[in-house]
Amino acid sequence: MSSFSSTPTFPKLNASNYPTWVDNMEAWLRSSGLWRIVSGTSTRPTTPSTEANTDIVDAWDMKWDKAAGWIFLMVEDNQKIHFHGIKDDPVKMWTKLKDVYLQQKPGARFNAYDYLFSIRKKEDESHQGLINRVEDALKQIQNLRPADFTLANLDDELASMALIRSLPSEEYNAFISHLLLLDKLEKTTVHQALITEELQRQRRAGDIPSSSQALSVTSGKPIRCDFCSMNNHTMDKCFAFERAKKQAHENAAKPRKFRYANKAQESPSTASTLTISAPKQETAQSAITEFAGNASALPTGLSDPLQLNANFDWTADSGATSHMTPHVHWLCQDRVRTSDIITFRNL
Repeated sequence: MSSFSSTPTFPKLNASNYPTWVDNMEAWLRSSGLWRIVSGTSTRPTTPSTEANTDIVDAWDMKWDKAAGWIFLMVEDNQKIHFHGIKDDPVKMWTKLKDVYLQQKPGARFNAYDYLFSIRKKEDESHQGLINRVEDALKQIQNLRPADFTLANLDDELASMALIRSLPSEEYNAFISHLLLLDKLEKTTVHQALITEELQRQRRAGDIPSSSQALSVTSGKPIRCDFCSMNNHTMDKCFAFERAKKQAHENAAKPRKFRYANKAQESPSTASTLTISAPKQETAQSAITEFAGNASALPTGLSDPLQLNANFDWTADSGATSHMTPHVHWLCQDRVRTSDIITFRNL
């Protein structure tokens, strides 16, 4: 009886140490003579009620209570919630812990396989220690397999697990979690789930414009195009944007000097000729300041120093654009001669 009062020295059960705890607890129950009761192989005697039989039943009941008490004491306080309503039955307590921590489902086996193949040798770890860790991980996988598990089931699960592990975890996190909750991780089921997920993603991608329109209707705010500022359509559905983009591509394909030829032809104007034949600078300056036709004049009074002392060669020919004519300060005294004749033509 003294062995019953000895206290186990291994850590209590917590949320992550069940594989090691269950082995230590089973060994301790065996050494205490309580394992047969916990495992269910020893049942309560049902012999006729005599004085000798009463002592046998009392001894068995005492072991039953001790087994239930030790299991309860060797569990952390935050794990004792699993014993609600069964803390006086060691068989149910042991089975309940197994059901909680050894869920024989594909998701649990997937995590066990993932841990097995992620094992790496530590710097200060011996080869024997590495072997022991691998064996423990393999034993955990074996414990998670149901009794009717076959090699065909293993092949299907390995193929399915390879597909699941190949998916980007951030993008497919919810999808992977859904698969791991299935009772059976069959290869055909995973294949169909992947195809369905792809179709759903394509459909959701195609419904983005319509969903945005529906959102605008529910919010009461009209949709406005970012290009033309018109309502009831977006820029990807804007005809004006398509025309402008097409025109920009056509202009980019033309030589630079012909890019604006069409615009000049579209706005008819009367060519105006201006003759400069004054011998003095004032006459030349006043003639240039005059603006012929319907050309647009730039603002005057600019304060840029480069414009005040611009001494560049400038030739006003038929290819010059109308916005260059207001730069009177580009003409110097020594560059205007009496015989010079400059003709400005509206584009």
